[in-house]
Amino acid sequence: MLRLKSMRTEHNLSQKALAQKIGSSQKAVDYWEKGSSEPTARFIIALSDCFGCSADYLLGREDDYGNINIDSDLSEEEKSLLNLYRSFGEGEKKELLRFAKFLKSGV
Repeated sequence: MLRLKSMRTEHNLSQKALAQKIGSSQKAVDYWEKGSSEPTARFIIALSDCFGCSADYLLGREDDYGNINIDSDLSEEEKSLLNLYRSFGEGEKKELLRFAKFLKSGV
């Protein structure tokens, strides 16, 4: 929960107050903030409703402008390949995938 603690403090909520708002325990909120455990989908939804943000934002997958950042863990080479792939039409994408599978098979 990348942004949980900052969102909680930004809304002037203690861990206990937040837990009461979403129907959880203070200990669970503490574990989520420390990264010891992760909330279930039910609690992620409750947290995003409580803070008025998307689940993607809360999880660190979306920035302040609504852009989803799923490729942040990719190397520069992987990003380059992904951008190239996205520039192709549907037929070209299918052909590229077929060729990549051929290369991977080692035939």
